[in-house]
Amino acid sequence: MSSSAGPAPAGFAHRPRTYFDLIVAAYCVVLVLSNVAATKGVAFGPVLTDGGFFLFPLAYVLGDVVAEVYGFRAARRAIVTSFAAGLFSSVVFWLVIALPPAAFYEGQEAFESVLGPVPLIVAGSLLGYLAGQLLNAFVMVRIKARTRERHLWARLIGSTLVGELVDTVVFCTVAAPIIGISTLPDFLNYVVVGYAYKVLVEVLVMPLTYAAIGWLKRREPTYGTAVSPAGDAVAVR
Repeated sequence: MSSSAGPAPAGFAHRPRTYFDLIVAAYCVVLVLSNVAATKGVAFGPVLTDGGFFLFPLAYVLGDVVAEVYGFRAARRAIVTSFAAGLFSSVVFWLVIALPPAAFYEGQEAFESVLGPVPLIVAGSLLGYLAGQLLNAFVMVRIKARTRERHLWARLIGSTLVGELVDTVVFCTVAAPIIGISTLPDFLNYVVVGYAYKVLVEVLVMPLTYAAIGWLKRREPTYGTAVSPAGDAVAVR
């Protein structure tokens, strides 16, 4: 007896409704672009910085949003994922530079001069980013464990002061000689100005961070489940 049933329908994996994956994608884009932009030294009068100065603080805004809404475990996953994206982009640039240029291609030297330092910049950026972002998320979540839903401003500022300090010192130590900073006064200028700028940006955009966090909390269906500082869900009493 033949079966009248048709073939089984095509199967697909269920995609849970969450904004987390979009934030991780933004994390990766910001980190990769800021690493490339950082190869250019920039001077505003006596103030020294690099071309990624307006991009990289956004990574910490995203980090604050992830840590506040999703917890430390999710923040760690986002940080490691973007770290891998930055490392992969560095390897790709290195391989492309190493490929033999075609006879008609006249931009090899310019290509190398712009993207050649990227693997070295990425090494410093990723080391600083990994340490700084993990500290940022850890401090954010630990303060939230004490303040709960109150005093978001204290979590945002406290985590930024710690995370950005470690990130800036590590990155500037590696990047300074690559972009042409060779004297101690210029190096201190680079570190202090970079740190002050990043903290100031976080403070200035705090209203937007508040709005983004509030928007996500209202739309993530699982928000409200109590979460331990490690990022594990626990029962709400």
